[in-house]
Amino acid sequence: MKRLLTIALLALASATPGVADNVDLVTLPNRDTVQLTIYNSADLTMVRETRHVTLKKGRNELQFSWANTLIDPTSVEFRPRRHKDKIELQTTVFPGQKSQHLIWHIDSKVEGQVEVEVSYFTSGLTWQMDYVAVTDPAEETMRFTGHVRVSNRSGEEYDNAQVRLIVGKVNLVEQIAKLARQRGMTPPAPKSGRYSRLRKEAAEKAFARAGVAGGKRRDEARIIKEGVSEYFMFTVDGHETIPNGWSKRMPAVRASKTKFDIVYRLREHQYGPRPVRFFTWKNDEEHKLGDSPLPNGRVRLFRENGRDGLAYLGEQLVRYVPIKAPVEVNLGPDDLIVAELTKGKTTRRAFRFDKHQRVNGWDEEAAYMQTVRNYRNKPIRFELRRVFGGDVELTPELESTLFDYRTLDTKFNVKPRDKTEFRYKTLTHFGANKKQNRVTLK
Repeated sequence: MKRLLTIALLALASATPGVADNVDLVTLPNRDTVQLTIYNSADLTMVRETRHVTLKKGRNELQFSWANTLIDPTSVEFRPRRHKDKIELQTTVFPGQKSQHLIWHIDSKVEGQVEVEVSYFTSGLTWQMDYVAVTDPAEETMRFTGHVRVSNRSGEEYDNAQVRLIVGKVNLVEQIAKLARQRGMTPPAPKSGRYSRLRKEAAEKAFARAGVAGGKRRDEARIIKEGVSEYFMFTVDGHETIPNGWSKRMPAVRASKTKFDIVYRLREHQYGPRPVRFFTWKNDEEHKLGDSPLPNGRVRLFRENGRDGLAYLGEQLVRYVPIKAPVEVNLGPDDLIVAELTKGKTTRRAFRFDKHQRVNGWDEEAAYMQTVRNYRNKPIRFELRRVFGGDVELTPELESTLFDYRTLDTKFNVKPRDKTEFRYKTLTHFGANKKQNRVTLK
């Protein structure tokens, strides 16, 4: 349902204050512009709309109605865009005989059309981002596109709207408490009038900070961090009409011939016993991206099959991606890459005995071989992470590092239709021989 807004233009006689010479009741002209800033986590949208209204010199009454909408009436504000020194908002009245209405009493020293801004918070507007990546048949470059789907259940239709998304977490409760303390007040109870006013102020400040920092320009976009809060603003290009009760899908990200890497990872503690395939790239200029952080959403990957069709590769939900940060999509196990671990000879030595001549400490030495077979006709990059428990001295044949105090991290290449063998030895200290709980590389 489209909300009816009316403006009562009341010119008062100077000799008799409060008595009208004439009243003109007209439908408020259509919006010139409307901007929606949508914050999913709090079901909160800031709406800023501009219109041209006709004012007369003297007193004017503007009537605003939010019937059958989810607009928060305590958040509604009126501001002249021009002639600010000649147009004064004197009072805002909520007439008892008219529910879901308010009246602005305006004193104007100008006559004619004036551009004004009406802003308010509403609920019922949500957004969801999804991405599609389509690679070439050789899986070397891809087209990467992102679309945002905005759903409108607010009760109001928004024509030709600019859409901005608050991505991440704005801790409004924390900000409301902070504002209350600054005013020497205890934090108000939720749903109280004071809470609504502070919530509006906290949201406006957070949205304004995100608006300054979250532009589309590469040198402006950054993430706002306030305590445990972390967020940014993403602006969708163009303008769209979003009818009430509908969802609208809008293009938000476009990149073509984007290069990406394919890597295989074996991490039993994370992905299970089989190697998994990842497509990776970065949100940066080199990959035809990087104009803004990428909002969280689902990435779906396809490959052109060379016959005017697409092969589905996989999909994954990704959290928002800052500029220059990597994007990684797990495509699951690959049957053409096989990893096998074999354990060789194990020996025990360096026994220790307690006073009763019972063994209370020893060292165990073992040899392992990790074999990776590549049945594809292209070379692959393989990443191995293996977790060890206890006091372990580890001697790998290939160059390796420690990802953390107990995880071996090794990277190597495997030629097409070939195999690579990675050997390493472990010396584990048990019982009285154990001095620490970590891996030491030799």
